Amino acid sequence: MLITAMALLALSPGCGWAADLYLVNGKIFTGVGEPAAQALAIQGGKIAAVGENGAIRAMARDKAAVIDLGGRLVTPGLIEAHGHAGSAAPTRQAAMPNLPWPGPTPEEAIAAITAAARQGPGWVSGEIGPLAINDQRDWRAALDAAAPANPVMLQVWWGHGTLLNSAALKALGVEDTASDPLGGWFGRRADGSLDGRVRENAEWRLMRARDAAQPPQAFAARYSATAALYAGWGVTTYHQMLNNQALPDALAALKISRPTIKWRLYGWAMPDRQIADAWDQFAAPLAPVDRVRAAGIKWVLDATPIERDAHMSAPYADRPGWSGRSNYTDDQLHALLAGILAHPGQQAALHVVGDAELARLMDAMEAAAPPATWVQRRVRVEHGDGLTAGRFEQVRRLGMVVVQNPLHLNPMPDERGVPMMSARLGSRAPAFLPLKSLLAAGVPLALGSDAGGPPANPFLNIMLAVIHPTAPGEALDREQALAAYTSGGAFAERAELEKGRIAVGMAADLAVLSQDILVVPLDALPATRSLLTLVDGEVAHADAPFTILKPALSAP
Repeated sequence: MLITAMALLALSPGCGWAADLYLVNGKIFTGVGEPAAQALAIQGGKIAAVGENGAIRAMARDKAAVIDLGGRLVTPGLIEAHGHAGSAAPTRQAAMPNLPWPGPTPEEAIAAITAAARQGPGWVSGEIGPLAINDQRDWRAALDAAAPANPVMLQVWWGHGTLLNSAALKALGVEDTASDPLGGWFGRRADGSLDGRVRENAEWRLMRARDAAQPPQAFAARYSATAALYAGWGVTTYHQMLNNQALPDALAALKISRPTIKWRLYGWAMPDRQIADAWDQFAAPLAPVDRVRAAGIKWVLDATPIERDAHMSAPYADRPGWSGRSNYTDDQLHALLAGILAHPGQQAALHVVGDAELARLMDAMEAAAPPATWVQRRVRVEHGDGLTAGRFEQVRRLGMVVVQNPLHLNPMPDERGVPMMSARLGSRAPAFLPLKSLLAAGVPLALGSDAGGPPANPFLNIMLAVIHPTAPGEALDREQALAAYTSGGAFAERAELEKGRIAVGMAADLAVLSQDILVVPLDALPATRSLLTLVDGEVAHADAPFTILKPALSAP
């Protein structure tokens, strides 16, 4: 007997099938350091048993579903440990060439905006790369000439750099007298007027203001589409970094979407007048939503090397005399850490990239509280690209977990065609983005994409982690990369006792994969799909027929 994708949907508890599910004749990657098992049993949404075929089949009672996996690989549900589900704003997108890198030239970007504006009124948006964002022209004036009547917002594809014209500034209520917000800034002309550049918390505030007019149904559709895409890869939990939506609004939209996977929301820190304001988003009780949890708060302490604003200990190789910058002053950083200590229920996820910013952060942490206190907080370092070997022990001592993004390993060219990290960092580039040495030092590691859409493919990211194009000595093996995408992600969200492994008592979050990612050629990894994705034992995605076996025993 075959079970189709439509029939698989009926395996959910309460839909006419027994809640028990038995998967046999597979290759089970448990993630607990034991040899791969053959079969597993699911009861009440949890793993009830893991072992060999005969023992698991013998547990099955009459009317239970026993699925023959046909030798396929089963893994714990993958955990996207750092994602951005994206905007729901209905803006006209200008067609930009050569993305993601090097992206359009300034002239190409302006021409694309001009063409898009001719199509009628309304917002015009576009994605740009380093060629445009690092160009020093007066972008406000240039975009005003290209689209005098349309609000225009150009954003770099890596999220740290926005360009606006005068119509956009007006639509968003920003005047030339606007002050820089905490954690962000406006570019200014010599006379103090705004030049159209908007950075860090200033740009995310304005993006959120633009999107806030959208009804929750628009964001719900975005979340549903994201869940469907990721479930198709076997992802059962998504860590959403909420740069473009307020936490209560995200919860409302997710409730409408009726989540099929688990969401962990990290509210973006956008303090108003003082650092403590950032926790106001947690002040009112948050409405509960099935499979959704407000996990913590995200702070961005510096930017990235692409636009040369990650805070480095030495000048950039291609910009002498400039070492990047911190988004917060020393006093603000100390207030930030005091807030983390005062709000233990909201886990801190800190975007930190430059080696100088990482050192500054960890030294301030040690000054603020004993390591044992920080271990209890389990502070997340998002990216941690510049983490150097000399700081590994300090990271471990403070109980921090590093959430790294293998997409950052892609050897993208800079404006001159030179590999970006080599151009920006020179001889320091090979030590950037450590992976293997972190694990060897006992630092917990999780992986996520830091992306949306097709580039977020976890199997593409696993491939890059196993290759590590910029420093092959830092490459993970496949088991390590898969563990970082499963149990590592669970640890990063403080849920290692609930999920991330296939073991008795853990949530039945798992994926049956289309190919064995532990043995197929590396370049075949991105083609991997999930044939069956379960969340708490319920079907979130099904994409293949399976053979249904009769239980070995009947119910007594």
